[in-house]
Amino acid sequence: MNDALQQAGISPTLTVGEVARRSGVTVSALHFYEAQGLIASTRTAGNQRRYPRTVLRRVAFVRVAQRVGISLAEIGGALLPSPRPRRPAAKTGPAFRPRGAPNSTSAWPS
Repeated sequence: MNDALQQAGISPTLTVGEVARRSGVTVSALHFYEAQGLIASTRTAGNQRRYPRTVLRRVAFVRVAQRVGISLAEIGGALLPSPRPRRPAAKTGPAFRPRGAPNSTSAWPS
């Protein structure tokens, strides 16, 4: 997607001012969200923040969640990537077998 944006002459990143203007959030609120780990930016050689365009969705999510009374800690937890599901180890014993699963080890796909 970034290549398509660049070919169209559109920067794949936004300045903090652009994010503030487009999201309706103050620059200081964006800095606070970043300090809380809710959003992330990269820095230019001149130490200016640059945000990916996807940050607009994250900021919108934060604003709506705050509006309905959800704490920033809970919002941060909801924004964290989900852990990858893990398969049980091959040596998992019967104590760890889900209820109703057959006693055979063939119940676990290889």
